[in-house]
Amino acid sequence: MSELGTLVDLLDRGAFVSGEDLAARLGVSRTMVWKQIKALRELGYKISAHPRRGYHLVSRPDKLYPWEVAKGLANRLIGRTIEYFDELPSTNQRAKELLNTVAEGTVVLAETQTAGRGRLGRSWFSPPGAGIWLSIIMRPPFSPFELPKLNLLAVVALSRAVKDVLDFRPLVKWPNDLYYQERKISGILTEVSGELGRMEHVIVGVGINVNQRLTDFPPDLRGKAGSLRMVTGRFVERKELLRKYLQCFEEEYFHALEHGFDHCLAYCRQYTATLGRPVEVDDGRNIYRGEAVAIADDGALVIERDGQRSRVVAGDVQPIFDR
Repeated sequence: MSELGTLVDLLDRGAFVSGEDLAARLGVSRTMVWKQIKALRELGYKISAHPRRGYHLVSRPDKLYPWEVAKGLANRLIGRTIEYFDELPSTNQRAKELLNTVAEGTVVLAETQTAGRGRLGRSWFSPPGAGIWLSIIMRPPFSPFELPKLNLLAVVALSRAVKDVLDFRPLVKWPNDLYYQERKISGILTEVSGELGRMEHVIVGVGINVNQRLTDFPPDLRGKAGSLRMVTGRFVERKELLRKYLQCFEEEYFHALEHGFDHCLAYCRQYTATLGRPVEVDDGRNIYRGEAVAIADDGALVIERDGQRSRVVAGDVQPIFDR
């Protein structure tokens, strides 16, 4: 697959390139060049050919091919290896199958998921080509008690990436979502394996609604789901956004390794869709109602009601509109 990426780069020079020149640069025969050109066309690349002038790249497909995402990505860890699929039941499930065979920072990408999941076993709507559906395999040297903060780190990195690429900033909805104008743009599902008080593997599953229109969502989601295209009013380049997200994720991760999570937590407190609002939080055992007043240093949400405060480490948060 990397050979195809090299060929795309050679073709992407704004002019025709002869088959002889391509063969020499790639170190293959002209017959092999023709076969690779054919393979690229089958992948959706538009390539014109001229008997005497050679080949010319006309356009690229809107696909998250590994060589497209990796172009210009200088990360040391996150995204150094990218496993790409046209379709998967779930990128998190595929990541679990790869845990013991791939390096930390490996990214599993799919153009569509047929059984994508969010928190509490909810399904995640993952139509082909409209969003970014990925999982990142991590082996962080943190205790399981750090998981809520790692979850927030993944959300902060995405908020930063959207701001850098599209010049608006989605807000962090504790513990794992991004919202803009009361609509959910993205959700994070973090799954852990390990023993003896440590996180041996962490899979950070990320779903980003990118180019859906409102009518693309199922009727039951249209009142609460949003996409980056709905905010900007234009088609969003997925490759650029994904590349920036992987960069921001690595920056936040290495900062946390060296300095702790203070920077991440400060971002969540400043750009919040949760704090200062009356909420209902279901942690699977209890339901808490009150005002979300703080995000603690361990990543827990602090709820206050009638002067009494409760801490929730993880849970499903819903706003309360009747005070």
